[in-house]
Amino acid sequence: MKYWDDFQTKWGFGDGDAMPPDAWACRAVYIREINRLARKKRSKVRLAAFDRPGMHNCYLIVTVPARAVAKVPLQKLCCGQWKKGWDCPADLPDQDNDDAMLAAIQEAFEANLDNLVETKVRIRVAKNAHNRKAFT
Repeated sequence: MKYWDDFQTKWGFGDGDAMPPDAWACRAVYIREINRLARKKRSKVRLAAFDRPGMHNCYLIVTVPARAVAKVPLQKLCCGQWKKGWDCPADLPDQDNDDAMLAAIQEAFEANLDNLVETKVRIRVAKNAHNRKAFT
């Protein structure tokens, strides 16, 4: 999971200045798959996307009590508040990962989840481009 460490701190992705184009998609996949594994392993915590406002890294992953999100659809946990996902209450205490969640995270590292995300890049030609044939 190439961006795992960046999602853990507000200083990730070069303090938010070097956000790769696939970061949002990778975060969603990590949360979806790790929560699926954590549920199977009966972890008492779950992961959720947290879109941090202000400066620094805006894409975080937080750990929350499983009971607090028991009725929240998995898709809402994966996408963050900016994409109409679950809005993590400010009064929800930080949770530590339990042994089952740590095992789920380890299993996810071994599963190479980054292969589930595909990024396409294209160059659009400007209307006033002098040499259009160079990019076509």
